[in-house]
Amino acid sequence: MTPGELLDQRWRIETRIGQGAMGSVFKGRDMQANKVVAIKILAPEHCRKPKVVARFEREAEKMTSLRHNNIVAFHGHGRRGVLPFIVMEFLEGLTLSDVLEKTGGKIGLPETVAIVKQIASGLSFLHHHGLVHRDIKPQNIIFGFSGKVTILDLGVVRDQANPGLTRPGAMVGTPYYMSPEQILGVEDIDRRTDVYALAAVTFELLTGRPPYLGNNNFEVLYGHKNSPPPEANLLVKSVPKNVAQVLVRGLAKRRDERPDSVTEFVADLEAEAGVKKVDLSKAFNLTAPAPAPREIAAQKTRVVPRLKDPPPAPKPPPPVPSSHDDSLPEASNSDVLSVPGVPLGETGSSGEQKTVVFRFDKEDRTVVGPAPSEPEAKTRASNPTQASQTTGQLRVVVTAKGQAAMANLKVDGEQRGTSPCTLTLSAGPHQVRIELGGYRTVERWATVVPGTSTNLRVFLEKA
Repeated sequence: MTPGELLDQRWRIETRIGQGAMGSVFKGRDMQANKVVAIKILAPEHCRKPKVVARFEREAEKMTSLRHNNIVAFHGHGRRGVLPFIVMEFLEGLTLSDVLEKTGGKIGLPETVAIVKQIASGLSFLHHHGLVHRDIKPQNIIFGFSGKVTILDLGVVRDQANPGLTRPGAMVGTPYYMSPEQILGVEDIDRRTDVYALAAVTFELLTGRPPYLGNNNFEVLYGHKNSPPPEANLLVKSVPKNVAQVLVRGLAKRRDERPDSVTEFVADLEAEAGVKKVDLSKAFNLTAPAPAPREIAAQKTRVVPRLKDPPPAPKPPPPVPSSHDDSLPEASNSDVLSVPGVPLGETGSSGEQKTVVFRFDKEDRTVVGPAPSEPEAKTRASNPTQASQTTGQLRVVVTAKGQAAMANLKVDGEQRGTSPCTLTLSAGPHQVRIELGGYRTVERWATVVPGTSTNLRVFLEKA
């Protein structure tokens, strides 16, 4: 995708604003209505999966006809070649996860009730139309600077009238907020799964942590499936005991023991909290960025520019074939870096992909396993011209709090932009330094193999 590209003679690409496991999101412009939009494009590797493509396009078809104040609005959809795309409302604000970070990890009871009421309003609308979200979490909720709360990412919504796009037994969701029935992969998922997730999010807003923690996904899922719901008032004294009991009911293992709807859950929460209304636009001292002068002019004049052909884009370097799956995990505690290194057309003796594994010490992040010798590393850094003239690609993906992060990257001491990105580098070892505010700086070695795409995944830890 290049800035200026026009999709379906209407949607103009401007800049990429996000990337995740399913694809990329771009800021764009609706040339007919002259307004800013968000364009979500499915990642190429998923276009070979018919059910993923069908689910992605079904999301657009279903939601384009539905409108609710607390659900992101869909404007249209289409295809760029074989790549499906969705055009949505462009929202300014922070995710609830970002709000938690800016407020010290948790927020007060009045603000929590006000936020959860808006989330429940959007979910109730979905449930009324026979849909179940299945992935409610702080990262999927946008808190606008005006105080409006909006539900995002409807890519795993389940249509109870057409459940066939998720295979039986499939576990769909995010570990920290998954209901026991999701973990079991039951087929008759209903709205009470969203009640559970909403209770888990409410628990985190009040206490600063999800209900169940663990050293890995298995331990978190085991807690949801088997451990009694924790009591929020025992973790944070300011949480009333009666409110904590509402959360316990929302997190019940059996669906028939939970509130029957998100509306009932919020009514119970509000009744026990006994709080007054709050102005969310002033609650967290968050300010919206000033619009650029060009944007202000466009809003005042409402001039619809004449469609023009986009400027010719520079030719990108030829893609490097890769046999590995570049999708991002939802969460991981791995301290092992797997670097696929298969020269083009070559496989191992068994026909499987060759993999070089490096291990890193978890405390100081220094290299424990194979790494370039010190003379070799110094020669490479001081005299790059002595490196091999052949090149390969290094794909750097950084994950923080279970989501892709835009971290600062330095390769061999030189600034190389932010993650996620793909760099064309000379063959041989390279030192990669990853920096992100609030997280431990990580330095790792990655060896680039000629004609090969090498994948470097880094999971950041809080400083």
